[in-house]
Amino acid sequence: MRTCAKCSGIILNKMQSTSKQALIDMLRFVESQTAFIIKTTVRISNYQDFLNSDDGMVLFNSTCMCLQTIGETIRQVDDRTHGCLFSHYPEIPWRQIIGMRNIILHEYLSIDPELIYDITSKELPPLLASLHQILIDIDAGLRNKELGE
Repeated sequence: MRTCAKCSGIILNKMQSTSKQALIDMLRFVESQTAFIIKTTVRISNYQDFLNSDDGMVLFNSTCMCLQTIGETIRQVDDRTHGCLFSHYPEIPWRQIIGMRNIILHEYLSIDPELIYDITSKELPPLLASLHQILIDIDAGLRNKELGE
């Protein structure tokens, strides 16, 4: 067994049957979902644009579904790396992303369109940049310890 010095968690050699490639695939999925939301919401200039038409509502629902899958996948990566991978990238509110997934999944009627707009316009570009950096760091071998290698 190995230990993550950053978070004092135990990392199993085989990451509980999760391969490095599976984690990379999960991170690439999050990266593509994030890029998709940024691309599809580029014409949304305020939260009311989501609510003013059927097309806007379809985009709102699609965006929420993508945010839910992003949060779930981030939760899985975080669980499988015992919190050690994302601890190297504190500029991103990883727990809040996972929390948003929980709100979308369990409290759909409580979703605030203004918050979703703020996330798409302000929070996703830095997330995309961090995901890109994480993948670069993994490719360079800088995160082998966190990935159980």
